[in-house]
Amino acid sequence: MSNKEMVSMETENKGQRKVFVPNKLLECLPRSSSLPNERLRWNTNEEIASYLISFDRHDEWLSCSLKTRPKNGSIILYNRKKVKYRKDGYCWKKRKDGKTTREDHMKLKVQGMECLYGCYVHSSIVPTFHRRCYWLLQNPDIVLVHYLNVPSPEDSGKCSPLMCTLSDRHDTLRWSRDDLQSQLKPMFHSIKCSVGSGEFSIEELVQHVLDRQRTKPQPRTHTCLCSTSQVSPGVNIPHRCNSTKHRIISPKLPPSSSSPLSSEAGEAGREAGGGENMLPALQAQSSPASSPSPSST
Repeated sequence: MSNKEMVSMETENKGQRKVFVPNKLLECLPRSSSLPNERLRWNTNEEIASYLISFDRHDEWLSCSLKTRPKNGSIILYNRKKVKYRKDGYCWKKRKDGKTTREDHMKLKVQGMECLYGCYVHSSIVPTFHRRCYWLLQNPDIVLVHYLNVPSPEDSGKCSPLMCTLSDRHDTLRWSRDDLQSQLKPMFHSIKCSVGSGEFSIEELVQHVLDRQRTKPQPRTHTCLCSTSQVSPGVNIPHRCNSTKHRIISPKLPPSSSSPLSSEAGEAGREAGGGENMLPALQAQSSPASSPSPSST
């Protein structure tokens, strides 16, 4: 896009970057006069762009301090150079390495022109709870952040937030009751939760997660064979332990003459019993109808 097709809008604050938007877009996209603090639906691409091109006229829109665990529906405008908005206190789903947050990135169009960038993450506890961040491609410093617990369209307006609760193999965090309450309470703000025809409270939801955490099977490990009491007489087994956790490779023991298939049967049993039980279909139904997402994550 050439410079002639771009329009620069100076901000009143010194140190703020200029906002560049396509000239054609500026002509058809009105500036917004207000920024909602809460919205229980996703904003359209046009609404997002309207907020991001209007912040320079509304100093009060920008949040100078980080909000910890904003409640469901919260809309916040940050300057990424001044606020580390990703450290919001929520636990987001990790990548396979278990270290970095799994983020979905995409460019969004307004009036057929790519001018927005979106970054989406999902809660590691309640998969229907999202954080979506948007910024103008030409002005990435100003970020619009939206938190929303929304049912998926294929569930006909209902969501099952606990179907994946604590089942993420890459999330080894053990939750306490207080930590879970601080995570879940803002996620279900303005949402009615139900199991079938009956409602359930946040406390019951927390208890369900704690019960699920207790019954989650521990990773299978090999038994340390350092103790001679576990070794058959006359069998020479090399010592392979190299740490206090006894992370060793189980040596191959000679099969028992009375049960030549016992080792294979035991391994098959371990594989069959390693799966996790399915979770009850707890459902949360949002009171307001959710509008279609600007793009799927």
